[in-house]
Amino acid sequence: MKSYLFLSLYIFFSTFLYAQQKPIEIHYKKSEEGFVFYANNTEPIPYTVKINFQKLENLYSRSGEKNFTRTIPANTSNLEILELKKMKVDKGTSFDFNFLYNIGDQSLEVDTEFPYLLPFKHGKRVRVGQGNNGAGTHRGINAIDFNLEIGDSIYAARSGIVVEVKEDSNVGGNDPKFEPYGNFIKVYHDDGTIGSYVHLVQKGSFVKKGDQIQKGQLIGISGNTGWSSGPHLHFMVAQNKDFRNITLPIKFLNYKKQLFIPLESNSYYAYHPDKPDFEVQDSFQESKFEAELKPSDLDNTIEFETEEYGDYVLIYVNNGMNTEMNGILKIQLKNLKSTKKLPYRFTVPAQTRMYLLALSPDDSGSSFGYQLSGEFN
Repeated sequence: MKSYLFLSLYIFFSTFLYAQQKPIEIHYKKSEEGFVFYANNTEPIPYTVKINFQKLENLYSRSGEKNFTRTIPANTSNLEILELKKMKVDKGTSFDFNFLYNIGDQSLEVDTEFPYLLPFKHGKRVRVGQGNNGAGTHRGINAIDFNLEIGDSIYAARSGIVVEVKEDSNVGGNDPKFEPYGNFIKVYHDDGTIGSYVHLVQKGSFVKKGDQIQKGQLIGISGNTGWSSGPHLHFMVAQNKDFRNITLPIKFLNYKKQLFIPLESNSYYAYHPDKPDFEVQDSFQESKFEAELKPSDLDNTIEFETEEYGDYVLIYVNNGMNTEMNGILKIQLKNLKSTKKLPYRFTVPAQTRMYLLALSPDDSGSSFGYQLSGEFN
């Protein structure tokens, strides 16, 4: 009796894959006993493949499965991944199958205590604009927005292999329609997770796909491309689990060599081991600023000015008038507290810049804001 083979092949690609590349190929060969399936992986990192058989007639696998999940190592050709055998040699066979694939080895255990480096310059202090599961664009995801300026340096938070780089865009704006235009670097880590550095400037990557990078290495330049309300670095680490992309609440290393999860509105120093020590401004002594009176650089005008000092916003009055001025400072606060009772009355000497008070976050993990107004006489 003749045997007949009927098959249909459907291929589905995970949304986490490159848009123009197909790194995984599945093919098969007929054998005396049935069929042997093989996989090719052209990438420098492992991939996970799931093969689903919708129809499997007169064929069986040794394990009895109809759905097969396999890890395909990096740079692999003709790796045997499964074998189907005939149940009855005198009957025909047929099968329909499709397959999914995704970056990484999903069997790896994620290192939840890995000490990530803050991805900006050693000794630099940067505020977190939005934290994990933030009220803005981070609802339901774990990601950190660091308030870097355009042109600030980006450093690798963890060693790994660069798997994708986009740096051709100079387009950005505060609208979801700009999301495809965000430049980024994606790095594969040895526990199967992937780190993403997003919103880089055009031509702002110092690395390319396939590069092996080390933690603390300069890899790019921060920008404001893609869906962004202002310059910042969006940093996120995710794992592919059961062909779903899951973001992780990772921990960073601080200058005290302790692990922490950044909170929205707080600012942090980047600490990169083996780098020189740096001055830390963690303690705030208001008397130090109250004692500093400086000459005004204004001409016949008076205004309020602000400066950042660690997690504090310092408020000054700059009197460029030729006479002493009395004033009252009024502030509308959102999740901030003042070091002095508001409204605040003051007297500032002529031609003098003088400290008034400071504001600091009142509710760690929440966004904050303030609006100044005042009167002079």
